[in-house]
Amino acid sequence: MTHSLPPDLRRRRFLQHGMYGGGALLLPAWLGGCGSSERGAPPTTPEPPVTPPVTPPSAKFAPRGTHLSWTGDPLRSRTATWFTDGADAPRSYIEFGPVSEGMSAAEIVGAPFPGRAEAATSATPGVASFTHKASASGLDPALPMRYRVGSEEGWSPVRVVRPTPAGEEFRFCHFGDHGIGASSSAVLRAVAARQPDFALLAGDISYANGEQPLWDDYVNAIEADYAASGILMTAPGNHEEEDNNGQTYRNRFACPTSAQSPDGTFYSFDLGRCHFLISTGGCFATDGTLVSELAFLEADLAQAALRRAAGEIDFIIVSQHFTIWTDNEGRNPANFTLVLLQENIFVRYGVDLLAVGHDHIYQRSKPMSFGLPNPLGYTQVTAGTGGKGFYVLLPQSGWSAAALQDTHVFVEYAVSRSEIKATTWAVDPLSGATAVADSFSIPRRSLLAANQAVQPVRSVAALGKPIDGNFDLLARRTQVANRLKRAHCAALDHA
Repeated sequence: MTHSLPPDLRRRRFLQHGMYGGGALLLPAWLGGCGSSERGAPPTTPEPPVTPPVTPPSAKFAPRGTHLSWTGDPLRSRTATWFTDGADAPRSYIEFGPVSEGMSAAEIVGAPFPGRAEAATSATPGVASFTHKASASGLDPALPMRYRVGSEEGWSPVRVVRPTPAGEEFRFCHFGDHGIGASSSAVLRAVAARQPDFALLAGDISYANGEQPLWDDYVNAIEADYAASGILMTAPGNHEEEDNNGQTYRNRFACPTSAQSPDGTFYSFDLGRCHFLISTGGCFATDGTLVSELAFLEADLAQAALRRAAGEIDFIIVSQHFTIWTDNEGRNPANFTLVLLQENIFVRYGVDLLAVGHDHIYQRSKPMSFGLPNPLGYTQVTAGTGGKGFYVLLPQSGWSAAALQDTHVFVEYAVSRSEIKATTWAVDPLSGATAVADSFSIPRRSLLAANQAVQPVRSVAALGKPIDGNFDLLARRTQVANRLKRAHCAALDHA
């Protein structure tokens, strides 16, 4: 089956991308002896990035912009998203298999792939390209995965992806407000050098702001720096809203879906003994899903709190783009009603960590609730320093534990049964060198505290009591707040 673009998009110039065909292999440094799934300690300084072949042979439909995510079981599946240029596209696939013990580099690239899945293909918004999404499933959780994507008219390099830890311990990195440029690339390469089990990007991803070719530049950049061999999970931000209320974001990224969120703009998943919930924070308020998302937050976190009290999980982590509290000048949420509703849910069910972006500063709160220190509250970590320019930090409020401005950082979290141990890494955008800027830990709640967070799920009507059930007014206020945020971003970016 061949997919074709509408005529109005066929005039776009076709990019000349090569095919890293059957003989190319991008072998990660962590693999060491071929086939080993043993994980060493993460390096303390960034490793040089793996560079693809300089002059690959031409191909009609060369895959580009490949990035990986989880849409199913993190232990046994990976989902690849990639793009091809042209007015039509062939049937495309992901081919995959394990890196078995003792496999040579030649065998990794040349041996037949035992697994194959056809991609779902759709036109990429605003450009003469197609988006392809396919999942590798049934993976051996103990072994690395080797894979390639494409078609007989153009294949990607063969890449190797580490196995997801099956035990109780894992690591992930978090940052937001990424964009395109030397600083953005330096941050993502530094993240890759830490060899996390996944990276979490808390919104404001490419800063394309409706200029669709910039999204192509972005996905091509992250493919080279990290995302074709590492898992990237995302939350949308206000700059994603500028692409037709997130149409491009929905097309270009693959996230877990549910009955409440069939397009995956908000979702949850488990890894180890930790539950993650990713929220839009209201950035797509015009799509009519604000009420269903609040209901999803309520039900999902209530279930997570019950599971934690029963000993099934140890931590609950929420990520979204917008902060709840901030000391960034002029960046208050501007929609206190939505913030109050969200924070009430987070505090009620004992969220341990809120990982956010939006404000181009680094700030870590004390455990808090409703703007006051509270040992049973959540810790908010703002890391809107993934590559874009910096904003002004005001004197710290009483809830703040640490803050930095004018520094690109990302946060690495090491999760175990007893604690989440975090290290904040500052990144030199010129050299790529990293240095520790902050460190902290979030201990596991006591059984008593975990039991206190077990509460009955409230109805939508009960959630709406603070606003007299007027969710339409809430949606309109959220839309106004989002416009104010966009205007403030534009003013700061051009100051």
